[in-house]
Amino acid sequence: MVKTDAFATTKAGKLQGVCIDGVYRFLGVHYAETTAGENRFMPPQPLIPWEGVRPALEYVAKCWQTDTPRMEDKEITTTKYFVNQQRLMVGSSEMGTGRQTEDCLALNIWSKGLRDGKKRPVMVWFHGGGNIAGAAEADWHDGYNLALKQDVVVVTIGHRLGIFGYMYLCSFSEKYKNSANLGHQDMVAALKWINENIEEFGGDPGNITLFGQSGGGGKVAALMAMPSAKGLFQKAIIQSGGHMASPPEDGTMYAKQLLDFLNIDTDNVDELLKIPPEDLIEASREINRSRTLGTYFQSPVINDGEVIKYDPFDGAEGSEMSKNIRLISGYTKDDAMLQALFNPVYFSYTFDELPEKIVERGYSEENAKKLIEIYKKLLGSECTACDVYSSLLNDESHLMRTKQRYESRAKVGAVPMFSYVFCFESPDEDMKAIHGVDVPFFFDNAIYAPGLWNADTRVGAMKVSEDAAAAWAAFARTGDPSNPAMPVWKPYDEENKYTMLIDVESKLVTHYREEALEIILASKK
Repeated sequence: MVKTDAFATTKAGKLQGVCIDGVYRFLGVHYAETTAGENRFMPPQPLIPWEGVRPALEYVAKCWQTDTPRMEDKEITTTKYFVNQQRLMVGSSEMGTGRQTEDCLALNIWSKGLRDGKKRPVMVWFHGGGNIAGAAEADWHDGYNLALKQDVVVVTIGHRLGIFGYMYLCSFSEKYKNSANLGHQDMVAALKWINENIEEFGGDPGNITLFGQSGGGGKVAALMAMPSAKGLFQKAIIQSGGHMASPPEDGTMYAKQLLDFLNIDTDNVDELLKIPPEDLIEASREINRSRTLGTYFQSPVINDGEVIKYDPFDGAEGSEMSKNIRLISGYTKDDAMLQALFNPVYFSYTFDELPEKIVERGYSEENAKKLIEIYKKLLGSECTACDVYSSLLNDESHLMRTKQRYESRAKVGAVPMFSYVFCFESPDEDMKAIHGVDVPFFFDNAIYAPGLWNADTRVGAMKVSEDAAAAWAAFARTGDPSNPAMPVWKPYDEENKYTMLIDVESKLVTHYREEALEIILASKK
């Protein structure tokens, strides 16, 4: 490894990074001032210029955060299914280290060039974690391989989460009237920084692609329809992500719960500034424990009047705003096995009781039986009742979402949208291509995720890793994910519903699981 110093000059001041084997790396680059003290629960504040050189040599600690209610349920996390999933994730630091801070508004950059006049595509990553957890630092989404092999500039972004990013105080004080969706306001501040400074790092501010998985995919979706983000990027990739947002009244209710828990009157919200961050996290944790599994204490608020005004795929305003953003939308083949992971009873379902379970989801007995037969045919003779049930959950969510996204965009004459399903399976027969296993592959970092392959599948895993990264980079470069390693990737359309199945041997298919989708759509009207 050859490692040398590297220097870059931004609008606010000079940074010291490193060059490692031909890739420049700058870590922990602040794009806004600290959110501690008086800046807590306030919009991101512009950087104050500095003299001299600031080191950008290590990741900044992640935002203070707590786990979801599900992750804190010992009855779940001690099951063999959860333990197996954690084994598969060996090598990942998706949630970062244990370090936490309120000074978390920082980003990380990887590029093959500095001030070399070359305008490289810029790929900006938003981590998962449902807006309440996660980190910009990770083995899985380290940008080195993408930058080196694909000659793109990679940026990963940290921002406020949970109680610090989505505490809705607008209803209680004029001072906090702009406190809605602070985490998303942070993202916009980061994108503005990128637009102003990325040329210094060899990037093209006119060719920026956002990509993110799970909650990160939801962030990308929200940014597509946020007025403050308009023009700050040109393309988007949503990996297993939905647009998550609550109405303002829910945000007000959750904030009131916290204030009551801390014995703070709604007329004295400033008292929140005096409470140590770890105590706020503990309060949030206690409130989460009292809520129903699967619900979050804090989440983005839609129709807040300022930040997130529209859903990008529901309604004319959001669709119109995002129509010129080229889009890739997809998910993992067994995404919904995550739901089985958090509801282990699914693994015990039998085919005898499965019709009743499907009827409970709003289907007729006749359609329940039809769906079981369809999925048995699709999944093969060795499939289990859990396989069938989780496939239905998957298609109810992601497959239906793909169709809805296309239709909303088609109504406004949007630019092309590409659809995919990530099919490479982990070695664990219960987990398969579960939610999240795709992340290291799209960064060409599968080598850092040994739990996702074994001796028999290693070669195939490395191929998928290279191919998937090449597709994302091609899309970032041209707006078309087609590349020499895959078949020609045609845009999704109403007539053919083209979908790329990404695997060792990827293939473009038409009408993916359409027979099941028709029954789902008819039953969900």
